[in-house]
Amino acid sequence: MLRPSVAHAAFDPEQFAELRAALLRGALSPERTRLSHAPERLTPEAMTAVAGLDAATRARLTARGEAAIRGREVAALVLNGGMATRFGGAVKGVVPVLAGPGAPSFLAVKLAGLRGVPVVLMHSFATAAASAEHLAAIDWSGVPHGDRLVFEQSLLPRMLADGTPLPALPEAESWGDTLVYAAPGHGDTLRRLRDSGTLASLRARGVRHLLVSNVDNLGATLDPLLLGAHLEAHERGNSLSVEVVLRSPDDAGGCVAGVGGRPQIIEGFRLPAGVAIEHYPHFNTNTLWVALDALTEAHPLTWFAVRKAIDLPEGGAREVLQFEQLIGQLSEFVATTCLLVDRARFLPIKSREELRAAAPQIAGLARAAGLAAAAAG
Repeated sequence: MLRPSVAHAAFDPEQFAELRAALLRGALSPERTRLSHAPERLTPEAMTAVAGLDAATRARLTARGEAAIRGREVAALVLNGGMATRFGGAVKGVVPVLAGPGAPSFLAVKLAGLRGVPVVLMHSFATAAASAEHLAAIDWSGVPHGDRLVFEQSLLPRMLADGTPLPALPEAESWGDTLVYAAPGHGDTLRRLRDSGTLASLRARGVRHLLVSNVDNLGATLDPLLLGAHLEAHERGNSLSVEVVLRSPDDAGGCVAGVGGRPQIIEGFRLPAGVAIEHYPHFNTNTLWVALDALTEAHPLTWFAVRKAIDLPEGGAREVLQFEQLIGQLSEFVATTCLLVDRARFLPIKSREELRAAAPQIAGLARAAGLAAAAAG
């Protein structure tokens, strides 16, 4: 099932067979993955509105966060996986984020904003090689060698709607790996963090908490105030702190809402039929602060069959299915709270147009992280 070019990747053939069988018997249909009841809007008690904190509280939380950073109790995990389908097929992490010669990349700015704690990079089979070459060229943007950790997502074959795996198609022999296989969503992070030994390595270093964020959200830096808020929430029994912003009309993604009196991250396609995501004002930034103890156990995340159209090398397109999990579903299994943050901390870049529009903010972040090339922005 795996070509020699991806034989190194983590692949569970028994799991794939089970997922394929579930798909064919209709167990993974979209209707089966929807919530049975509409969730509630978040209440003020379910979150900390960071902008509304008084000076004394901000000072206390910042001091707690700074102490945890000095004590090496926190690490950062950057989600650098996926299929490298945006930005003209380039691996996003290596793309320059500003104009001019020597302009820093997504990875350069991201890593520079995380220096001071162990940094874990999660690649996929589609991003690993280009990222490794670029990281060597930029020397991990100054992250010390002892603070560098890497693991790779697993992969699964894509399939046709009738259940035929793409590697079994004669015509697919000439297709590239990134057409035939897919990374199974960022929910795979939790399993691979354990199975790769990275979680055990972090625990051995004394790390107790993890900041998780996307490589393309350059605003999600190591903020001691937010870390302090997470630490105090953890003392109140919450293992997961989700950064949320107020939804804007251009936001595309899931919400955070109440289910059974608890905050949960919910993707729009999981809402009951007829329930609009616009009803829920709190948008999930996919930036998470999580206690490592909550990641030791394997949580039964839902598998989703996602339809994609792939562009064929001989021309035309073909609809395929791939299996994915969502990291935000962790909020269904562990006690969760929310941190309502300013949108300046949420700077996701999904297209080159968004990249150009965000250039002033990115230049400021790069300069704040000490990247001299930021002057070109």
